[in-house]
Amino acid sequence: MKNIVKLTKSALVAVVAGILFMACSQALQVSYDHDTSVNLKQFKTFKVESERTMEEDPLLGSELNRRRLGDAVVEVMQAKGYTLDQNNPEIIVRFMTDVKDRQQVRSNNMYSPYMWWYGGGNNISTYNYQESRFILNIYQKSTEKMIWQGWASGKVKAPTKKDDRDAMIKNTMADILRTFPQATLDTYSRK
Repeated sequence: MKNIVKLTKSALVAVVAGILFMACSQALQVSYDHDTSVNLKQFKTFKVESERTMEEDPLLGSELNRRRLGDAVVEVMQAKGYTLDQNNPEIIVRFMTDVKDRQQVRSNNMYSPYMWWYGGGNNISTYNYQESRFILNIYQKSTEKMIWQGWASGKVKAPTKKDDRDAMIKNTMADILRTFPQATLDTYSRK
């Protein structure tokens, strides 16, 4: 009997921890696109800067967040094996953020044989929210063409501490760059 109680408590703790983890995690959708004619594995050096046409969002586009974004991209790219080269990079990673006002419309059809009695019908409700986007554009320096783009979008809950902000931004950049290939030693060219 003690084992069953102990097992039940352990399971309950695991379920509560899982629910808390899911409640605290960011609900960002990550996607990417790339130029299939370019071998992304041929590049070794990079440079990071903010996108030239970046909107000036007062919160996400602040100087503090620009530094956080730049530092996070540098850290993730270096972890992938790329070398930071401010003078002669092979690729330029440009980042930008923006916030869009969104609206979700929900409809709850409550039709039943007894709706005349209960007053059922079609209930419509709207929910207004802001959707944030983090966008990384990677350009080949020699051609100035975009060769890869990744983005994360969704509702971002503001972190409470500075460390949480840094970790959230770093994790978001790592999620976006997850599909960008690791730097390799070979520089073969393939189409």
